[in-house]
This record gives sequence, structure tokens and C-alpha cells, in this order.
Amino acid sequence: MENCTLYTHEVDMGKVLTRMRAHFDASSLKVTGQDEHWESITVVSKKRRLRKGNTLTITYRQRTVPGYTLEHSDEPIIVNLRGMYAFVQQISADNQELKERLLAKIPTINTEVVIMAEPSFNGDLRSAVMELAYELDAFFFSEGNVIFNTDVQGFWDKTGALLLDVNGHSTATHLTVNIDAKYFDSQTLPSPEALERKARSLQQLQSMGIRSSAMLPAITDESNVVLRTPAEVAARVAVLSAVNAVAFGYLEGKEIIGYLQQHQLWEHTTPAEKSFLDNPTEDLKRKETWKCEDIWVLMWALNKVPELGYMNDLCNLDMVPQEVYPFKGLETDPASFFALVKELRPATEILDANDLYYRAHWSCVDAILKNEEAPTHRGIVYERHYALNWLINYRNQPWDEVTCDT
Repeated sequence: MENCTLYTHEVDMGKVLTRMRAHFDASSLKVTGQDEHWESITVVSKKRRLRKGNTLTITYRQRTVPGYTLEHSDEPIIVNLRGMYAFVQQISADNQELKERLLAKIPTINTEVVIMAEPSFNGDLRSAVMELAYELDAFFFSEGNVIFNTDVQGFWDKTGALLLDVNGHSTATHLTVNIDAKYFDSQTLPSPEALERKARSLQQLQSMGIRSSAMLPAITDESNVVLRTPAEVAARVAVLSAVNAVAFGYLEGKEIIGYLQQHQLWEHTTPAEKSFLDNPTEDLKRKETWKCEDIWVLMWALNKVPELGYMNDLCNLDMVPQEVYPFKGLETDPASFFALVKELRPATEILDANDLYYRAHWSCVDAILKNEEAPTHRGIVYERHYALNWLINYRNQPWDEVTCDT
């Protein structure tokens, strides 16, 4: 048996059935499912067309929602495409520009068409498959079959020209990347500003010796982001700093509960924080001490800290001027801190930081999955990414439910 896979941005699989019916006699075809949503197509050998005993079987799978990016998803086809992207990325190519075009095309794929021939792709079967590739504007992933007369694993374009094999060789000279707008009316292409921010982050991480992935999408931009208000950020950091005193054992949970209630901050305290204050176990205290990094980020956003510093360096809250720190003990009146809060840093600065930590966090997660040492401090990166996602209203998630998707 031989097989190959076609990858296409097309979602109308009626075109496959139409093409097969045009190429083969109707009595040769067996279709499982309705014509509009067929599940499989089998071409059974006929002496007029095929050598006796040869069959061609076609199946497919698609994205649930057509798209042109490879954002995090557990959909099997997207997981496969992410793996394909990583596979191509690590090949040392003779034609780097063509490789980049293949990398650009992979995220646009909506449908994976698997074609199996028993015992092999003979001349007529090969012509049918090539016609189908042209119809779908697809590229091939294949190895060890007679279509391309090679045992080497690689990618071929719709004309049969080699785009890239595992040895980095190519014969093709160009690859067109098409995105059909009718599939993506609900999606917005990233702005030039967002793409430039992504490029800056990748360059900065590279200079730090941190490998990230160009496959990750651009984040939102200044025209679309809705930042938390200065008042929201001030209330959040006031609560965090008070709760932090319990995490480090300076005060008891019940003391901070009374403090937050007295100063009308209890309504800004999250369910998880209330649960912690009610029963601050040693394990929970250790976890809560990491919120120093979140406090640091929010103080930076409020212009009370000049810079975030290095990803490998734990923050030092003692470096925050005492007169602008929101909690200095039970005698502290948070109203004096709120009076000092005027505005946030510009959205551009906050988005720059968010984009950078998003990509650094991916690098840490990737290292974990590969059982490798993280390229930077995982805990610091995670907490700062968490606070930055909250600042930009990522998915409109409240503090306890912020996700750090990579």
C-alpha cells in the first residue's frame, strides 16, 4: 500500500467528489455518506481504467472553524499542523525563501485529505491525484511512493515540484499562499503594529538566548485593547499587597480580613484570596508568595516602578519607594495610595511587555514538554504573564480565572 496526504485551505470537499466522478466511471466509485458531507470515497479497479486489484481510498478531516493561524487548540488537525510547522522549521533548507513560504502556508490549512492506494499509485491513479491537488490548490506530504518516485520524506506542490525534503532540497521556485476571505469574515488580520511588536519580541528574546516560536500569533494592538482602569489596578494591587503580608507570615489572615473590610477593599478581594485568608496553610502561603511578581508588574503599570527588570531576577518589593507602596501595615490608609494613582503607562508599553512575556512563557512550556531546562525563570515569567494578561483584559477574565495560554 502507498499513501500521501494533501493539505489545502479549501473546505468544500464536494470538489473532491466532483473531480473523482469526472475522472472515473461512476460504477467505479463507492461513496460513504451524503454527497454534501461524504465520509470516504473508494475507487474500485476497473479494467478500462485501472489495473485489476487496484483501489484508491480518500478520507479527510477539517478544522471545526476555518482559520489561518495555529492558535492553541486540541483539535487533532491543528495539533498535527503545529507539529508539521515545527518539523519544517528545523530543516536546514537550500532555498530559505521557499521554506518561509511553506511555513506561511501551513497555518492557512483547513483540510487534510488522506489518499491511500492499494497496492500502489499507478499512472491513472497518479493523474487523478495530481488533478485533485491542482483543484484544491493543495500541497503534498509524502514518502515512499511512485507519485514522486522517491523514498525521501518531503513536501511537493500541486504540480509535483519538490518544495522541501528532509535533506533541505527543493526543485520548486515559488509557492503561493492563499487565504480565502469568505472563510474568515469573523476574524481580523493582525495589524502592522501588532506584527512589528511580535518581531521586536522575537528579536529581543533571541538576543537573550531564548528561542521562541514564530508560529505564535500576534497579540491584540492599541486600537483594540481595553486596559484595566487605573482605579481597578490600584484596588487590585492594594489587596494583593495586604494578602502578601499573610503569605510571608507577617500578619494573620483574620487581621487582613478585618483590614480589607475596614477600608472597603473586601469587595475587591477575590474568592480565592478570601479562601486563603480564611485558612492560610503553609502550602498556600508558599504559592501566594509568588504574587510578589504580580504586585511588581502592577506597580510598574502604575508608573511606581521604573522597569520590570530581567526575567531571571526575582523582584524586590523593597525597591518600591515606601511612600508609594500600598500596604505598610495595619495602620496604612489605602486612600493615600489611591490619591497617588493618576494613570497607567501607555498601552504600547504594556502590550510590548505582554507580548514579550507571552513568547517567553511559550519557551518555558516548550522546554518542560521536551524535558529540557527552561531558558529563563519559569515562575517569574508565569506570574508576570498572568498579571499582564489581566491588565489587557485577556478574554475578559477576572483575576482568579486568568489563563496564560501559549
